[in-house]
Amino acid sequence: MQSLLMWRATLLGALALVALTTSETIAQTVADDSATGETTAASPAAATGQPFRNPAEIVSKGGLLSTTLTVGPAELAVAGEDVVFPALYNGQYTPPLLRTKPGDRVELLLNNFAQLPTNMHYHGFNVTPRGSGDNIFLSVDSGDSFRYDFPIPKSHRQGLYWYHPHRDPFLNTQIAGGMAGGIVIGDILAPFPSLKNIPERVMLLKDLKTADGMPVADPDPSGSTKRTINGLFKPRLEMRPGQLEFWRIGNQSSNIFYKLSLGGQKFYVIGTDGNLQNRATVTETLILPPGSRREVLIYGPPAGTYLFQDAAFSTGPAGDQYPGQLMMTVVSAGTPVKRIPIPAASAFPKLPDLRKGPIAKQRTIVFADTVLSDLFYINGKPYSPECVDTVVKLGEVERWNIQNTAQEAHVFHIHQLDFQVTHVNGVAQPFNGYNDVVTLPAAASEAKPSVVTILIPFTDPVILGKFVYHCHIIQHEDQGMMSVIQVIDPSKPRPDIRMCQTNP
Repeated sequence: MQSLLMWRATLLGALALVALTTSETIAQTVADDSATGETTAASPAAATGQPFRNPAEIVSKGGLLSTTLTVGPAELAVAGEDVVFPALYNGQYTPPLLRTKPGDRVELLLNNFAQLPTNMHYHGFNVTPRGSGDNIFLSVDSGDSFRYDFPIPKSHRQGLYWYHPHRDPFLNTQIAGGMAGGIVIGDILAPFPSLKNIPERVMLLKDLKTADGMPVADPDPSGSTKRTINGLFKPRLEMRPGQLEFWRIGNQSSNIFYKLSLGGQKFYVIGTDGNLQNRATVTETLILPPGSRREVLIYGPPAGTYLFQDAAFSTGPAGDQYPGQLMMTVVSAGTPVKRIPIPAASAFPKLPDLRKGPIAKQRTIVFADTVLSDLFYINGKPYSPECVDTVVKLGEVERWNIQNTAQEAHVFHIHQLDFQVTHVNGVAQPFNGYNDVVTLPAAASEAKPSVVTILIPFTDPVILGKFVYHCHIIQHEDQGMMSVIQVIDPSKPRPDIRMCQTNP
């Protein structure tokens, strides 16, 4: 308790020390943003029944997304509780949504006024992992700054993405402590003229565990949490009966799954993990593992009040359990609107089915728990940034059979690219599009692992270099469940690569 009080006192002192500097930096950011047509706003105060609203936005202009994010301590009210946060972006629990386009350039200055080192990961981006790009091996230490500067390819897929720290081993502390924001690239609805003017709702989901008025430093996934949408606790959303809306839902929680429903209403899923699908798929329940996104069309239901509910969830007999929670109340009222038809499959752009092309290599990747509750392995070893686990050749498509030997679910995520899921436990999966996150189901027993088979196209030259794949239950990633991958150009001499002792 004494150390916790000392830590709180240190944070409060840091708040006082950096308040002037931070306020000046944010004020300059607002001034700069205003000059380029961008907007910012303070985090909303949490209160049950507040009207739903989208996050504030910073919008690219003239082919450039230029902004500053300042990391530092803040004291805010979230879900009805005053909380002292060790680190937030721009003092906000829901920092600005960044809205950009394929072909834009990103110039983002990251200032770190917090105590822990940090960096930035642009989750789902198909951009360079080198230099000042989406380079998770960088460290922005306390008191330092770093300018990210990279182009978004003109061919980049359009949809919902997000940004968060990726400075191992502090991810769980920082993401669970509120350091995450949304990104939208382009216009995923562009192929559908009939949907041009429908309402857009951006819903960024977070959960928070606190102790003594501060975020729990290394929260375990199990147990109760306070879940919010755009920092709002159990807000109220008003719809009109029959009105077609576009909901962009992102799981920015560090560790938990969301199992969402709206009183039996249908969700028409058109996008997964920032990828437009090749058809709309219909479901009454959306399951979002950590890091994943779903972009859905939904009709305003008949007049009445409906509960947008997150159900209780279990990741398996050796895993985590957490109760459900009301996420939002939806009130459908007013004059009914004529229903706009859901686009037919023929209206969706065609996507290459990787199963129809050549497969250069097949690998087995094994996710495993260990006898220690705080140590997790991929292919028999914990993460080491000093060596490379997997080397692949640019231009090739590989088949990965990803085994999970644990009797709890894990979540596979790979940086810089997307993949196609073909089988889960031997059952062929329909080809609807691509993912950057997939759940690895709990093993049936210690002797019978689950197996998810994916096809990964290492074909875009922009991904040359080193990056990672890992479990996106962030506590597991921090505790070893991550590996380094390097994409090399086979037309050039092989670079000198220090390989890890255990590798696929």
